[in-house]
Amino acid sequence: MNSRRLAKRTFIQASTTTIVFLIAWLAVNNGKILLTCFGGILIAVLFRSSASWIGNKIGVQSKFLLPVTIIVPFVLLGLFLAYTAPKISAQGSELMERLPQAVSYIKEQLSGLPWGAKVTDSLTNLSSSDSEVSTIITAISSVFSSTVNGFGSVVFAFFLGLFLAVNPDWYIRGTVTLVPPARRERTREVLSACGNALSGWLVAKIASMVLVGILTTVGLWALGTDLALVLGIIAALLSFIPNLGPIIGFIPAAMVSVISGLDALLYVLILYVAVQMIESYLLTPMLQAELADLPPALTLFVQVALGAMVGMIGILLAAPLCVAAMVIINKLYVEDILEASPENEQVC
Repeated sequence: MNSRRLAKRTFIQASTTTIVFLIAWLAVNNGKILLTCFGGILIAVLFRSSASWIGNKIGVQSKFLLPVTIIVPFVLLGLFLAYTAPKISAQGSELMERLPQAVSYIKEQLSGLPWGAKVTDSLTNLSSSDSEVSTIITAISSVFSSTVNGFGSVVFAFFLGLFLAVNPDWYIRGTVTLVPPARRERTREVLSACGNALSGWLVAKIASMVLVGILTTVGLWALGTDLALVLGIIAALLSFIPNLGPIIGFIPAAMVSVISGLDALLYVLILYVAVQMIESYLLTPMLQAELADLPPALTLFVQVALGAMVGMIGILLAAPLCVAAMVIINKLYVEDILEASPENEQVC
């Protein structure tokens, strides 16, 4: 396949994916439920693919290993939390105490600048306004409500994933029967390709999150930055979100380090940039070599669109949705329609 044809194929995939999400914006009224169900599918894919991989290595059927792939991660997580929970809790509380101090420090530094004084005066007047106080209280209540609802969505997605992982063939057969007989085999191939792509993406993303967490924690500890453990965990969790996650994860570290001076802030910035470069240009290409390369601009657009529609859950699931959509478009449109047309074969 020559470069011109590859570029055309990538452009078609990206354009069609954009159109699909624009249609979804207009057609879907309750996107949170659909995205939560998709989250359950991701969990099922992760559990099932892990069991299949282990089964292929040791020669045991995956259905017997499924409980192991579900229980072992929770056991390991429990052991990790049993050892680190007190420290995480203490550092988390201290972080919440330091953030207002950092804001006050930044205001103090800005007040010494000609334009900074205007900014700090505006912030002071804004925070002292009664209407703004009520707005802040409303915002806090909204955040709390979203957190509770988000926890409920996670629980629902987890149990849905368990049901799907126990017997995925039953659900696949049910989906395939909704398709005309002539297209059922192709539909099964597309679903299998989506599962493989999502499985590979999830494994690569989890490995990247672990690496980001370790490198960030060790790097902050080496720099003498306080709260290294909790800041590393924040960076690891937020690295699940492409493009936006690393930027958001840097903000608390920047606010903690800026109190120690601009030199400390600069070193922390260099550390975060270095970790992100290792994750983006070394680990991710190595783990996702066989997967579709998601255009960053397309992923960012879908993140913003879904974030505007359904909130944080849309931002979290934007990237895996793009992975699935790119596979479906590649199989059903690029391969079955474009590449199968006689005119395209003559051109190529």
